[in-house]
Amino acid sequence: MNLNYLRVPVIRKFYNMVKLQLLLVFLTSLLFQGSEQDQYSPSNRIINGENAVSKQFPYQVYLEEHINYDWRPNCGGVIISNRTVLTAAHCISDSIDAFKIYFGAVDRTNIYETGQQRLIVRRKNIIVHLEYDSNQFLNDIALIRLPTEILFDEYIQPAKLPDPDKLYDNEIGVVSGWGIFDRDSQNKPNNLQYLNVTIFPYEECKPLVHKYKAFHAKFFPASYICLKPSQGSPCHGDSGGPLAIRNEDGTSTIVGLTSFDMDGTCDPNTPTIFTRVSSFLQWIKENE
Repeated sequence: MNLNYLRVPVIRKFYNMVKLQLLLVFLTSLLFQGSEQDQYSPSNRIINGENAVSKQFPYQVYLEEHINYDWRPNCGGVIISNRTVLTAAHCISDSIDAFKIYFGAVDRTNIYETGQQRLIVRRKNIIVHLEYDSNQFLNDIALIRLPTEILFDEYIQPAKLPDPDKLYDNEIGVVSGWGIFDRDSQNKPNNLQYLNVTIFPYEECKPLVHKYKAFHAKFFPASYICLKPSQGSPCHGDSGGPLAIRNEDGTSTIVGLTSFDMDGTCDPNTPTIFTRVSSFLQWIKENE
């Protein structure tokens, strides 16, 4: 019997199987790359925001809350010193045991991301403004005292506090966060999002609050700062995050903390309201 004659079909069969496996690997790779591109396509971003890149927002932090032995997504925040983070008061519920704070993060799910650091802070280190009014979101500010100093580097930097005498009317700012990017699905991105915005003058925003009959704002205090309606908007999950101004020297100044929108639906056509940080400089000084 000619053994070589028997080997030929076997070898051909083996060769065809290898080709099929390689083809499947190639197709799987294409599908994976396609899904990644779809995940971060312009249609799938936080209310018309854009993907941030590493080092772009070194003052931004992400907060997870610990409740009933479980870690849950919470809010954003901003670094103002190596021992202090600001966020919104409405992000702090009575049931929170602790916060896990992500520093230097862009992809919040990547524990191996270069520059990313995480720190757990207990509830006793969180200071909520004593006059916070949850019905109207007045004094919507909280301060987190870090148990250890954060070392600053190119990925982690503080934002400067604002000039108490400056309103920043009509200036171009930027908001950022990991909040909802699709109002219908309520999905949240893994990658930090940002949106360039214009700060609305106080006197122009005030009548709009009454026009849209904002469900929170019975009146319009000076401690609110307003974003001009645009094609994009912060949304749920962006609360406590920064409204910042880029300075000529490359640093950033924090002028607002994301508080609420007019009707609770994140409609880009209505103004978004922020807590004006300059209204709380003395409070920050006394509590940090």
